[in-house]
Amino acid sequence: MQSNIRKQILELTQATDIVRIDVIQALWNNYGQLSRLYLKGGQYSSIILKHIKIPKRLAHPRGFNSSISQKRKLRSYQVETHWYLHYNDELNSQCPSPKCLAAFDEGEELFLLLEDLNLLGFEVLNPVATWREIKLVITWLAHFHALFMKQKAENLWSCGTYWHLDTRPEELAKISGSELHTFASFIDARLSQSPFLSIVHGDAKLANFCFKGDLSSVAAVDFQYVGQGCGMKDLAYFVGSCMSEADCEAKENLILDHYFVQLHHALATHFDHTAIEEEWRTLYRFAWADFQRFMLGWSPGHRKLTTYSERISHLVIDEIIEELLSLAEQACRSAGEYIQSRINRVQTVGSKGFSTQASDVVSDVDINAQNIIFAILEPSLKRYNLGILAEESDPDQSRLEKHAFWTIDPLDGTQYFIEGKSGYAVSIALVLNDGKSLLGVVYDPVEQKMYKAVRGRGLTINDKAFQSPPMNPLSSTETWTWFADRSLKKHRHYERYRTNFSIRFVGGAVMNSLQLLSTPKSIYLKAPKSSLGGCAIWDLAAVSLILEECQAQAHFYDGRALHLNRSSIFFNDVGLAFCSADLDYQSVRQRLEQIENGL
Repeated sequence: MQSNIRKQILELTQATDIVRIDVIQALWNNYGQLSRLYLKGGQYSSIILKHIKIPKRLAHPRGFNSSISQKRKLRSYQVETHWYLHYNDELNSQCPSPKCLAAFDEGEELFLLLEDLNLLGFEVLNPVATWREIKLVITWLAHFHALFMKQKAENLWSCGTYWHLDTRPEELAKISGSELHTFASFIDARLSQSPFLSIVHGDAKLANFCFKGDLSSVAAVDFQYVGQGCGMKDLAYFVGSCMSEADCEAKENLILDHYFVQLHHALATHFDHTAIEEEWRTLYRFAWADFQRFMLGWSPGHRKLTTYSERISHLVIDEIIEELLSLAEQACRSAGEYIQSRINRVQTVGSKGFSTQASDVVSDVDINAQNIIFAILEPSLKRYNLGILAEESDPDQSRLEKHAFWTIDPLDGTQYFIEGKSGYAVSIALVLNDGKSLLGVVYDPVEQKMYKAVRGRGLTINDKAFQSPPMNPLSSTETWTWFADRSLKKHRHYERYRTNFSIRFVGGAVMNSLQLLSTPKSIYLKAPKSSLGGCAIWDLAAVSLILEECQAQAHFYDGRALHLNRSSIFFNDVGLAFCSADLDYQSVRQRLEQIENGL
């Protein structure tokens, strides 16, 4: 030990000498070491020294040696130092930890002087825990979370735990293409947006707890990832660190029951115990899925990746889908029923200032239907941290930053509705930040048909799985059907199109597109144009997914993949092309070019 470091330690502890140094362990990934210093004189016969030193060469055991990994680790030691200096003294006898005696830095090295728990009787580190020891730690966690319930974690991690999604982009990328990758942000949002947040330990594994020999108490160490969070993240992680797969499953209710008895006791009368328990019991499995996401990217073959945690993750994903799909369905149906109640009645009609009547017209029914939808979807905005983009509201640019957003067309085909004709629908979709729809719901209030699609899970109509009719791509049938908006009549090639296609005007963009599900060799096209208007994100988001789930195609006009989270809401600059499952879009493009060239 360098003489200047030795001198500072002696001054801070008021000891006269350091008589022995025992290295306890190296810190993770060679970032320093933990030692026990035996002192002569002063108040303490021994202390724990945590010496943090940035390694000259990183050698992460899992291969994560990027600047992201290093910044995360350095931040963790800053957080731990702040914890010990500003929060740790708030802990009580129900959730003890070592006191911080002092902290100082020397160049790029950091030194934490901590109370030696051995002197307080916490001498036992158990690599294997019995149910009695497990209950002790669960009690510690419950009292810890109660102590900081609804308290802000200033200068700690804004979201505690070392596997937090925002700090683990490399691990997330490793599971790209999986359902857990798709729903990772929803799971994270559900945990972090809970109305009941506390401060979580963040690395509550069995190895970070020291027991008294008589098992009368337990103390915790290692606060590098302490921060804001739902207490279930600590609980699920701890249980997974020390219990077998079979016990994790068999004792799930026992674990939760014990935790909440202790939490209620610790909270006394300061909070609504029932509401917290109801919320956090649900989030226990979300916490399991959150950690499963991390482990799959970090160490795919790890022993903690059990069939139990895999099954829990699938259940959580199903729960998210069911909740959001149910909200969209309820919103669509409620808006649709309202719309039907207004049929053949006088509506206030206004103008949006667009070039075509179909895109320009707006009625009081559009606005009222949208308000009905907003009221139903609103709780999910906070619950899952979602954006929203709706036809009859000013654009919310937060959709470009959030992980997902609702997009709403409260009444697609308004002109048909005003005329008292079929061809209108309500359309709602949930779009991911990458521009792909995750789920889409369309309600046809005239036929009372509810179309529901989830990416990768197919389409249902009125809750029955949709089976595409037989379509023979090798059929010699030359007549193709073009479902078109009325604006096509103004196209300079309309007469040529009409002699080569069976053109049908069924309704708005949504109802036109849905015809492709059951009509062989059919298309819905919108060529690029200079004027603003035409199809927008809210027109296409739900119906494009519905078509794709039935092997139909949805592209930009030039054949590129449809992207639904672009800065421009409208697609007039790129156009679009939807084709039934038995048509290849390149063949459609060739035929269009031939017609337009008079061939």
